[in-house]
Amino acid sequence: MRTASSSCLAVIVAVLAIPGAARAFTLWNDIRASALLPDQTVIIRVENPPVAGATQAVLYAQGGVQEVPLASVPDGPATYEARVPGPVSGPRGYGFRLLRPGNLDVMAVPLAPGATPAPADLTRLATDAAGDETSGRAHLDLVDCRLGTDGTRLQAALTNVSGGFPVSSGLTFFSYLLAIKDPAVPDPDVLFAMIHTVTAAGIIAPGLYRIEGTGVDDLVKIGEITVSVLAAQNTLLLSCALADLEADPAFQSWYDPVDPRLDVAGLSQRITLLGGAQETDRTPGGVWHLRQVRLESGPNTLPSLSDLAVPAPGSGGFVSVLYQDADGHCPVFAQLLLPDGEVFPLRPQSLDYAQPVVYRSDAGLAPLESGSAGTVTVRFSDNLDDVVTLTQAVSAAPLPAAVLRLEASPNPFNPATVLSFELAEPGPVTLAVYGIDGRLVATLAEGQHSQGRHEVTWDGTDARGQRVASGVWFARLTGADGIVTRKLALSK
Repeated sequence: MRTASSSCLAVIVAVLAIPGAARAFTLWNDIRASALLPDQTVIIRVENPPVAGATQAVLYAQGGVQEVPLASVPDGPATYEARVPGPVSGPRGYGFRLLRPGNLDVMAVPLAPGATPAPADLTRLATDAAGDETSGRAHLDLVDCRLGTDGTRLQAALTNVSGGFPVSSGLTFFSYLLAIKDPAVPDPDVLFAMIHTVTAAGIIAPGLYRIEGTGVDDLVKIGEITVSVLAAQNTLLLSCALADLEADPAFQSWYDPVDPRLDVAGLSQRITLLGGAQETDRTPGGVWHLRQVRLESGPNTLPSLSDLAVPAPGSGGFVSVLYQDADGHCPVFAQLLLPDGEVFPLRPQSLDYAQPVVYRSDAGLAPLESGSAGTVTVRFSDNLDDVVTLTQAVSAAPLPAAVLRLEASPNPFNPATVLSFELAEPGPVTLAVYGIDGRLVATLAEGQHSQGRHEVTWDGTDARGQRVASGVWFARLTGADGIVTRKLALSK
């Protein structure tokens, strides 16, 4: 692996949201990405609250919109990660899907500005079972609803079983809608919809409507739509200008351009002179998040490391380092290495990679607490190919006072070892065993102890009485005169 800048392609997060004041979004916060990896993929990470029974995925376009499951990883507070194809010769868009019990949220894969999409370019909101339409007409039986936006126009595709998308049959009329409502209100008084229907001069025509009731007089046209019928695919394409919705006061009363969300579903209706409009089918609804995520291709600038802070022995046992990446990439890995080969993870303390990010290890790492590490090295990579490192010496631990000694015999041991310590004067003592990650395993002695020699047996079990694994452990004696640490080797 190289430690200098390479010529491989890299990526940056170009657009995360429609502009607005900085704040937490409802879902998909702190979206970040690695540089382009050797196999031309990238790692995308995002913060989402964990929900029992939920499934999460990253979406991308490649011969249609594809999905890759997101997996929980230890990075930020609630991080999910997926490895997906990256941008190679131009920008690439990504979306997200979160399916929870009773709820569906989708961020569609962004469309190219001004593009006229095919149905496969749009992101599926939901499928619907065939045969659940209530009037016995296949053309009103919706089975699929898809969505997309380039940031200025909303695009939707409704697919039915067969029969095209006729708008009349004798004195019976039909309409096909993408219905839009406030996601915070289950049953609002006002809806919006892109409606493809019959043209009746002075009464109704295809368009973008505000719906204030159940009659024709309750439809207020607020914009035009484009309509395309793809007969061979049994699909209807609808499109409207987002600006037409944003100009409507009723829409503005709940729409948030900083965290733009619409509750949407596909509908079909049968309209008769006596019965009025009757819903005949509806696809499962969901919340459509209009934010857009794109990654750009370009040369990769390797990250830089600085301000490596190593604690004095006995003062916390963790290190911190400042990570900076001019491209805004998050690292694929961030590690702390000790001379004996031990490796510990480093975790980010913030998640905005447009700014320097402090990384730190877990606290209480025994080799750092005792001062026995000698040197520490941190290493990072944003692309799995190039590695940047920084090394610093660890201050030697002060010699323990002559009155405070700790020995272990036998060592290595199996199944038990005797830990002995001496006190020149009576005083408080704590004797505990820690793992190499600084985790407290067992407390063997604690409290006031008399002058002289004391012995405690550790039988290789933790605080719950469970046998620990073979390997390296650390016994630490803390008294009024200082701290003494001994490495223990359990051999099985």
